[in-house]
Amino acid sequence: MEEFESFSQYMDTKRLETLVDGIFAIAMTLLVLGLAVPVIHAPITNGSVQTAIYNLIPNFISLVVSFVLLAIFWKIHHRIFKQINKMNGTLLWINVIWLLFIVLVPFSASLTGDYGQFVISNVIFNINMLGIATLLYLNWHYADYKNFIHEKISDTEISFTKKINLAFILVAIAAIGLSYVIPQFSTMVYIIMLPIEMIVKFLMSL
Repeated sequence: MEEFESFSQYMDTKRLETLVDGIFAIAMTLLVLGLAVPVIHAPITNGSVQTAIYNLIPNFISLVVSFVLLAIFWKIHHRIFKQINKMNGTLLWINVIWLLFIVLVPFSASLTGDYGQFVISNVIFNINMLGIATLLYLNWHYADYKNFIHEKISDTEISFTKKINLAFILVAIAAIGLSYVIPQFSTMVYIIMLPIEMIVKFLMSL
């Protein structure tokens, strides 16, 4: 009986991973709703159609940036849970709250697509990214603290994941600051995450 009670406080991670995959698939698909075919009032001409399509460019850019960011977050989460062998209720709820920020991305992305010239729209989007990055860092930090990470994972690998997650937090904070300076281009700062990951990986291999 004691052995069962000790075991029952931990949960298998597979159900959570399945939930995460499903929610990411939905969130990434919903992004396309920001690209609704524009309604053009008469007279409809080739020029008016071109203008309407041109006006969709901000929405398209917002879709691409948000889609890529969600793909990166999914990749990091997938990598994390390949290294975590168990979880408890606290880690579960960290991930559930994290998923709440994930499902908000289509909304915040639509704001930047439709009203990207305004500061508040970009601040909301970047706060959304900051919430995702912070909870992802907390996810890994808590799993390390509770020894949920597989014993075969080296301290170097654990440190690398922490540094990448921390870098995302810092980039999101920088994006919030840039929202007040160059609101329409503040989200472009996330592009530097790709070289940052490669640089951190290189430095840790030295």
